[in-house]
Amino acid sequence: MPWCAACDRFLSPSTVRSDGSCPTCGRRVDVRRAGASNATSPTTEQPPVPVPWHLKLLLAALAVYLAYRAFQGVAWVITHV
Repeated sequence: MPWCAACDRFLSPSTVRSDGSCPTCGRRVDVRRAGASNATSPTTEQPPVPVPWHLKLLLAALAVYLAYRAFQGVAWVITHV
């Protein structure tokens, strides 16, 4: 988490300028503050984390269940109208 000592606040990585300076005061920020030993500089981008297969399976099962319940609801409305 980037830390600006002059402003005495934490910054989000997206708000730090490309040269590693604070957007408010313009001084260089410390990215190793608060125990972040594996902090990356704001200019390096990490690849996105892939969606786990079990989450995809859960979403597919949820879609099938909701489709089945929608079918039951439509059938119930047709029989009771």
